[in-house]
Amino acid sequence: MSGVQLARAERVLLSLRHTRRELHLGMREARALAVEAVKWLERGLSESDLRQALLAERPEGGVRSAVGFLRYRLVQKLPADPSPLPQLPSAAALVACSSPGEEHVFRPLGDETECAPCRQSTAYATFYGTPAREPEHIPWRERIAKINGAPPCALDGG
Repeated sequence: MSGVQLARAERVLLSLRHTRRELHLGMREARALAVEAVKWLERGLSESDLRQALLAERPEGGVRSAVGFLRYRLVQKLPADPSPLPQLPSAAALVACSSPGEEHVFRPLGDETECAPCRQSTAYATFYGTPAREPEHIPWRERIAKINGAPPCALDGG
């Protein structure tokens, strides 16, 4: 518990009197309650959040004892300790593809030694007995023209 946080908590407790006169605390009372208020700040709540929690839902009959009311609020409404974030699995290291051809790397999902395109090509060759042919590269304008049934020059504005 640092002195800075203790001072912040004490400042929040002393500021409550500006919002609700019935929550007026003396310096000694604020210092005693600041120890409990620091626990809120240590759990990641801001001074504004702490102030809001202490001022919310005032009892119907009013507050008879500011110290008692605030101590009860600080202890009973203390938020649960934030659970640590779960550790995400790290990405697998890059592995060189073991298939013949140009050397390249991929990130395996399991214990595979070939990348997905090479495995697909090997499966095609195994099933059909011939290697899969490379798709011809058609510029996108010509592909669209082919799909729409328009001549390619119609798209070029000519």
